[in-house]
Amino acid sequence: MLKELQVKNFAIIDDVKIKFGKGLNVLSGETGAGKTLIIEAINLLIGERADSELIREDREKLLVQGFFDFSSNKKVKNFLLANNLVDNEDFNTEIVISRELNRNGNNKAFINGLFTKVSILKELGYCFLDIHGQHDHQYLLEPCTHIDILDNYGKDSIYPLKEKYLKCYHFYNDKKKKLEYLENIQNNRDARLNELRYRYQEIEKLNISEGEEQELENELRILKNFESIYGTASETEEVIKGSYIDSSNLSDAVSKIQKNLEILAAIDNRFIDFSKRMVVLADLIEEISHFIKSYLSDLDFSKERLDAIQERLYQFSLIKKKYNIEISDAGRYLKELESEVESYESLDKDIETAKEELVPAFERLSGSVTRLSNERIEISKKLEEKIIDGLKNLGFKSAVFRIKNKLSEIDKIQNDEKIKQKFKKNGIDDIEFFISLNEGEGPRPLKKIASGGEISRIMLALKSAMGDADNISTMIFDEIDSGIGGEASFIVGEKLFNLSLYKQIIVISHLAQIACFSTSHYLIEKYVEKGRTKIKIKKLNPEEKIKEISRMLSGMKESEISKKHSEELIKKADLIKNNLIEETAEVGN
Repeated sequence: MLKELQVKNFAIIDDVKIKFGKGLNVLSGETGAGKTLIIEAINLLIGERADSELIREDREKLLVQGFFDFSSNKKVKNFLLANNLVDNEDFNTEIVISRELNRNGNNKAFINGLFTKVSILKELGYCFLDIHGQHDHQYLLEPCTHIDILDNYGKDSIYPLKEKYLKCYHFYNDKKKKLEYLENIQNNRDARLNELRYRYQEIEKLNISEGEEQELENELRILKNFESIYGTASETEEVIKGSYIDSSNLSDAVSKIQKNLEILAAIDNRFIDFSKRMVVLADLIEEISHFIKSYLSDLDFSKERLDAIQERLYQFSLIKKKYNIEISDAGRYLKELESEVESYESLDKDIETAKEELVPAFERLSGSVTRLSNERIEISKKLEEKIIDGLKNLGFKSAVFRIKNKLSEIDKIQNDEKIKQKFKKNGIDDIEFFISLNEGEGPRPLKKIASGGEISRIMLALKSAMGDADNISTMIFDEIDSGIGGEASFIVGEKLFNLSLYKQIIVISHLAQIACFSTSHYLIEKYVEKGRTKIKIKKLNPEEKIKEISRMLSGMKESEISKKHSEELIKKADLIKNNLIEETAEVGN
């Protein structure tokens, strides 16, 4: 609900604050006092277009701020959290929505001080606020909302059926997607099998052995560097044997050093460690000598072998690039190909099984959606009667209201093929509200009604019938008293108060018969200060409320007769209000 509204530099508004309460909030004042400006300011908070012409003369920017309590509005909570505009803790305090506009056309919107898009405000507004009197921002006029409104109205019987349907819906969709997936594979089976077999044969005929690539790469390096390797290894052998230019026999020299160290170690302990390490060196040189001798005897260069290795490695590189695998993973990849080929061989059986599983899933889905649709038809009849009664009480004596279900007009249960394409999360029903206000005219879509005053009263009838069956927590009526008076206006006041027991209502009214039902009454007055026109808003106490309703009744200053009439009207309204509160409490219990 809207707890407080602050408006600065907006048309003739200098700086005003209004603290709204729960229940029915009535704003009254003489014609031209600026009552409609309050509605226009609220409109900015729900993303409506802002015109720099609205900025007060001699001011650079206007500001509108609303302080809201959304703690009990689940739809608003989900929206704000989904868009990362608030944290869960923020709902423990007020949510502040702000809109700024300067003369350069700079248009800014904020939620809790964080910059946001104006379009986000518009989407958010649809979650909690209805403004009636113009064709702007009216939740009930959008056909896409009608099925949710109907379901909320009949929630005790519809919600359990809807929950069962959704389980069947998701189960059926899962089965259907599985079948479609398998059939899609089947459609491409021949081409895929040919591809798999080609890949398998191409890799298998290479007959790749484990570690082969690394071994070939090493052998390739040897052959490419044959001369360097042979020369270096031969030179090393000559150094060890002592046949290298100007060198003595390395093996004999090491052996001589080893013997000398052993003699020294027997005399001086400090040579023991060197003596032991010299044994290892002598063994190592001997081992190197034997390995190089054998290595040189086996070493051979073959141009044919070099070409063969290069060709083999080239084939490996083609496979690696073509299938994005490593040669070391070729064995694993072949097993994967084998597994996929085997899966194709059982595909026909899998498809048959999937089709068999789909039949009972479809039957359960059809049964659940039929029960849901039939219940909606029954609830529609009850809601139609209730709304028609409300319309007649509000002066529409020839009113006809119909809740049309487009899918209920086709043979949706007997023709499974027709229904198959209509399954949605909400079922198969396409709900829309139709209305006729004049005798002899057929019902037309609710959205096509033209008169602002009529729309407001129709909305009131609908809302009164539905109680809290929608997510709207605040409703604003601007032209609801247009073209009515007397007893009809008193009934409108009663309906507004009754509706205010479920949600916050803000009404601009010229009629005392409506204002007398107020929970909170605000007087808007225009005055001149230092040559500038301003407005002020005052919340009236009981005595001031009597005085204002007296003015509204007579159109003039308070008189004894108008005051007495005002008191009687308020007393009559209070009696009705108390009865409505008691009835609501009994229903709640």
